[in-house]
Amino acid sequence: MIILLIVVLAIVLVRAYYIRFVPVKQVKDIPYRQVAEGYQLLDVRDYNTTGCLVYNSKHIPYGYLPRFYKQMDNRPIHLIVESQMDLNLASRFLRKKGYSVNSYTMMKRPCKVKGMMYKEV
Repeated sequence: MIILLIVVLAIVLVRAYYIRFVPVKQVKDIPYRQVAEGYQLLDVRDYNTTGCLVYNSKHIPYGYLPRFYKQMDNRPIHLIVESQMDLNLASRFLRKKGYSVNSYTMMKRPCKVKGMMYKEV
């Protein structure tokens, strides 16, 4: 009985590690200004750490994706993330729900002015 419990616990821990830390394949790192037309920009960064929003993007933090993913268009998605873990979690969740996640931009730098938007140049 104890061996079965240890095996189940090991499976749960390995799965949690895989979902969070193993990189997702076939998702390219592209600056958001170079994303092809027809893609939807989805910003999954947290409200408190985002600072600057990307112009013409939908801002749905990862924690809210299970509630609001049905409101997104059925177009390919370009993710805007803060860390590799955010990318792994969001892209796996969206792919499981049938969306096509093809590229991402990692934006780590905080905004100097709260509420400012990055605009197209």
